[in-house]
Amino acid sequence: MTSTWNQYFPPKPEWSIDDVPDQSGKVFLVTGGNTGLGFATAKVLLARNARVYITSRDRDKGRRAVDELRKISEAIRVLHLDLSDLYSVRRAADEFMSKEHQLHVLINNAGIMSSPIVLLTRQRYDLQFGVNVLGHFYLTQLLLPVLLATARATGQKVRVINYSSLFGPDARIDYTTLMDGPVRRKCSPAQLYRQSKLANLLFALGLAEQYGEQGIVSSAINPGNVHTGLSRHTGAVTASIWDMFSHSVSKGILTPLFAATSPKADLLNGKLLIPWARLGQVPASVLERCAQENLWDWLEAQTDCFERMNHAKSDSTVFLEHGIDNVSVVSVHSKVAENEALLI
Repeated sequence: MTSTWNQYFPPKPEWSIDDVPDQSGKVFLVTGGNTGLGFATAKVLLARNARVYITSRDRDKGRRAVDELRKISEAIRVLHLDLSDLYSVRRAADEFMSKEHQLHVLINNAGIMSSPIVLLTRQRYDLQFGVNVLGHFYLTQLLLPVLLATARATGQKVRVINYSSLFGPDARIDYTTLMDGPVRRKCSPAQLYRQSKLANLLFALGLAEQYGEQGIVSSAINPGNVHTGLSRHTGAVTASIWDMFSHSVSKGILTPLFAATSPKADLLNGKLLIPWARLGQVPASVLERCAQENLWDWLEAQTDCFERMNHAKSDSTVFLEHGIDNVSVVSVHSKVAENEALLI
């Protein structure tokens, strides 16, 4: 794997914003596009004539972001999306598909880091895993029909980009910590963040394997340490250290923009990109884990159960009161089932 130092302090970029080609006729969806890297990415895409949808958890912030982005182009829309609530994810996907019949690039940009351990999603998942991984998995799953239809209709590759991290490949996923419980409460926020970033990488690899031959290019990126609001929950000391090793947002958007727009990125299915727009090496140990990993099964089990419960019960509050974990307990992978039942 490329050294940690080489990713903290990358060489001078060989690809720049000026290299972003014209995006006329293309539709992009950028989660968390009301601020930070997502907002800056949307600005560049709009300047290159793309039609862009950003998402925002906060409706007022979303509207303010759109007002600012409209100074560049009128081809900007905002969707209300709270990735910590699967109901909100479903509504956002439905709203997008009611307005658009094509989606050329999905950038799963939104994320949180080191949030307080007491915070959970609406369906009682660990907040970091729920927002960074499960919410984006469900959104991608819901948008797969329009992504695949776009690839078929245009004869061109469509792209899905997931954000991993320098810390992801060295982590491990402990499935007993993905929902609230005593094991999870003993974990540090940093540990839970790292496993979510590994999961983002494994999700990207799994998506590449399953849909690469159908026209989807799925890549994972490490955008680098960037001055955004991501470190706001880490504490003053950690945030100060983070800032010491951080780079500008203008540098941070290079890697996602390359993955989203460069013609060369058509060849990046199942690949990892590192700062700045360089091809990284996925460690062999991660590839071995991916082959044995039940993450995709686990994620599908969560979203399938959510879908079943919402089709089975007209009163969704019953589901919310008890949570997915109290509805049923299933095994989603035989290797795991022998030792630990996965709660869904």
